[in-house]
Amino acid sequence: MDDRNLILCEIALAEIGANVLMYGRKPVSSDRSVEYKLRADAETATASFTDRGPPLHNQLKRAMPAPTSETGRGLAIARKALDELGYERDGEVNTWRLVKRL
Repeated sequence: MDDRNLILCEIALAEIGANVLMYGRKPVSSDRSVEYKLRADAETATASFTDRGPPLHNQLKRAMPAPTSETGRGLAIARKALDELGYERDGEVNTWRLVKRL
């Protein structure tokens, strides 16, 4: 079995998961939890992250930064690696949805 799609899914999970852990718990002094769900079957891996951090503002469409930039690659990498990357804000809650066909 070719593991390429599974590896791409893992990369996207790491990139989005790191962002959610970093920004989704702000302010850190508050009791903000992050919920993570992962589902996989023979054809698809689906993950979701839910947090109550600050909203994301137009970052999903952001292009890959210049090679000299030290930040800002995570979402661009995840978009390339996944078949679907979704984000929505409902009230105070951020929800990320990641889908990769295996």
